[in-house]
Amino acid sequence: MKKTEPFNNQRSLKRLFQKSTLPYVLAFYVLLILTSLFLGSCTDVCETENSYTYYEPIYTTLDDLRASVAQEAPRDLKQLGKIYLKSDYLYLNEPGEGLHVVNNSDPANPVKTSFINIPGNFGLSAKGNFLYVDSYVDLVVLDISDPENISEANRLEGIFSDYNNYGYYLDPNLGLVTGWEEVRRVEIRESDCRQPDYTYYDGFAYAEGIALSNSDGASTPDIAQRGIGGSMATFTIYDNYLYTLENSSDLITINIADLGNPLVHSKQNIGWGVETLFPYQDKLFMGANDGMYIYDVSKASEPSLITQYAHIRSCDPVVVQGDYAYVTLRSGTNCQGFSNQLEVINISDIANPQLEETYPMFNPYGLGIDEEKLFICDGSAGLKVYDASDITTIGDNLKVQYGDIQALDVIPFNDVLMLIGEDGLYQYDYSDLDNITLLSEIQTVAN
Repeated sequence: MKKTEPFNNQRSLKRLFQKSTLPYVLAFYVLLILTSLFLGSCTDVCETENSYTYYEPIYTTLDDLRASVAQEAPRDLKQLGKIYLKSDYLYLNEPGEGLHVVNNSDPANPVKTSFINIPGNFGLSAKGNFLYVDSYVDLVVLDISDPENISEANRLEGIFSDYNNYGYYLDPNLGLVTGWEEVRRVEIRESDCRQPDYTYYDGFAYAEGIALSNSDGASTPDIAQRGIGGSMATFTIYDNYLYTLENSSDLITINIADLGNPLVHSKQNIGWGVETLFPYQDKLFMGANDGMYIYDVSKASEPSLITQYAHIRSCDPVVVQGDYAYVTLRSGTNCQGFSNQLEVINISDIANPQLEETYPMFNPYGLGIDEEKLFICDGSAGLKVYDASDITTIGDNLKVQYGDIQALDVIPFNDVLMLIGEDGLYQYDYSDLDNITLLSEIQTVAN
């Protein structure tokens, strides 16, 4: 890994705008700060002290990143992102780091068998003996024919080209920004117009609390062949095509007819703010900031928009069963929404979705549906399990609530609910909705 030279304000400012060796996203905050400094000057009658931190980006070459994908000994779970079930194994994404491999042949006794180190990994999907994952700018194909001996089988380099919008940055000479290192902290004095505290990256200020990230179902699943993702999935497969999201605005369609040798077929703009993908029959449902998009994938190589169901701005995953789509809306995120609710949408006329019911929630994330059983991860309100046999009375049929977990996403399958939360992996037997039992848990370990 390489670090840049110490910050020099004149040279670095010129370098920022002329040579673009820092993430483009910094430019906005630089302008914001300069505006506040020059236009917000006040008297110096009263002064306060503020603390500032200087950071330098840490670069890692693409060669080093690509060489680091490997199966390793099991690790502690620290933070969970996506969840994926394939045959008897669960693959749990550690955002930006890789995948925990869990033998789940006995859900009452899951066993962590290994960790696959995959820098810049957030999405995954599988078919046959191959698992497809992102690694920063690349798509990596893993051979999982023997889950105890997983290896890289292929790689499509640079297909995720819009890397700057993911919050990481590629310098052609130094590599990717994979982290930030504190250089020094300084104390300065400001006038009583109370400029906000700022954190500096490579000498430029970010408001305190703004983090620069290095960065996220099937109708009749055959988990031996294709596998199942959670409702927060950004990778999914239909027929011989893998669909992935890039920068929440583009859908990349990849031909995987030859499973070990994928080929990029197309990239199409699908709007803005698309967050999740859920396949159902020959349709692809997309959860977006401004609604639910429905695409026809009956011709899998050419996804085509059927319609959009619009709602107020919010983050929303979607799952589908029969004539209904279930969507959760969540506030308090970069989606800038203010609603926390479940929406049940009638899609019997696929070109004309209609809202049937709305139910208030606390702060919902992922969800899952299995026949009449509806599972909602309601943030710090925990896991909620509803009897959804009558969509008009879902709110009155809360069967159980586990309020002691920060629930994020679920996969319900064969009467076993696999749940990931901030505290780890939990599994429940829901064969009897009136007597749901905890089968097992693997807890996360604090950093």
